[in-house]
Amino acid sequence: MNQPTKIPATATILIGGESKRFGSPKWQATINGRSILDRIWGACNGFENRYVIGKEKPDSISYPFIKDELDIQAPINGIYTALKYSKTDWVFLLSCDLPLIDSKVFEKLWESKSENCDAVVPFSNDKIQVTCGFYHKRVLSTLESEIEKKNYSIFKLLKKLNTAYIKFGNDNRFTNMNTQNDLDKIASIFDSNSF
Repeated sequence: MNQPTKIPATATILIGGESKRFGSPKWQATINGRSILDRIWGACNGFENRYVIGKEKPDSISYPFIKDELDIQAPINGIYTALKYSKTDWVFLLSCDLPLIDSKVFEKLWESKSENCDAVVPFSNDKIQVTCGFYHKRVLSTLESEIEKKNYSIFKLLKKLNTAYIKFGNDNRFTNMNTQNDLDKIASIFDSNSF
């Protein structure tokens, strides 16, 4: 049986957030006995390369790990680090805030990109999902310029890029996990298979 073609991009999973509202590292939380990180790592199986990015490598993580390049607490640090280290033109950025995300989302985004776009991000549940998108290596200079000016907003960065926004409508796969209540909600969505 033929293996499906891998997406020729690098998937990077961010675990560097402080998780203040959640109360503990989100990537360690479990749904149905499986950690969020293991679940997301598995969903990214179709990429050519996969890495975890964070401040320091936790002892319990055996996946390939890249330490954050900058000493700032913002997701833009994850994009910067991912693009600096990537050997592929495209990087897929994914945070542990979206534990229900699946490979069909990645495939749809990948197929939606055009020759001249710099970023491809979903628009779902009335929100631009900035930490679930493809970013091209050519945005690195714009990114560096923004970081130098201490502009750490990915939303503002996307306005300066040729960004394709892909509509997913209301979609449970983009249910965001910021609190323990969110985790309970996500677990019940998972149990009902309603995504």
